[in-house]
Amino acid sequence: MPSRKCYCPVTHVIFDCDGTLIDSEVIYLKTIQEILAPYGKTYTHADQARHLGMPLDSFSDVIVRELNLPITKEEFAKTFESSTFKKMENVPLLPGVLDLVLHLHEYRIPFCIATSSARELFKRKAKPHKDIMLAFHHVVCGDDPRLGIGRGKPQPDIFLLAASRFNPPADPKKCLVFEDAPNGLKAGVAAGSQVVFIPQVPVTKEQRKGASLVLKSMTEFKPELFGLPAFGNCSKFEFG
Repeated sequence: MPSRKCYCPVTHVIFDCDGTLIDSEVIYLKTIQEILAPYGKTYTHADQARHLGMPLDSFSDVIVRELNLPITKEEFAKTFESSTFKKMENVPLLPGVLDLVLHLHEYRIPFCIATSSARELFKRKAKPHKDIMLAFHHVVCGDDPRLGIGRGKPQPDIFLLAASRFNPPADPKKCLVFEDAPNGLKAGVAAGSQVVFIPQVPVTKEQRKGASLVLKSMTEFKPELFGLPAFGNCSKFEFG
């Protein structure tokens, strides 16, 4: 719920995708558990919370080392990528997402997506929602050539790059980031942005550290806290 801290007005919004816009984290968890089962390894929500938001290369390296798997990180990444791609055909939006996207678009607030997912996987996840995706100014993916190796979340680079691609470029300090992952939260804070943290899995008090606001769902978000137009009774329109 909202804390008593002071919030600063923002001009732009940057959304993470998995677990923030779409309900995909449960698919990732199940996929990892399926891959690890033949090796007698387990993977819990607590494990997932530590790894959420990491680019695939970094995540694969960490999980192979931490669990001492008898495969290379490249082999794990290939299996994981193939398995998730098949399951991401029709992932629904999370509660409150459609209303907020329509609201920001209606009031001409620029917003974009910054996701650790590779471009092809993102396109597959976005396809069922292609109409509202038209409202986003741009999308920065984890395999963007401007992102250096090892510079994914929790490094701030992806959010700094996303801010720079608005027209004109936005000041990261004037951007409001929406994230579900502790690593994404760290990245947003490191970029100098305020972060609305909406975790989909149980997180610790330490993992919430730095968040400007912690919510249970995007339906709880009040735009006026950050100087954005409040939700009203205006009729909504559809894209397309």
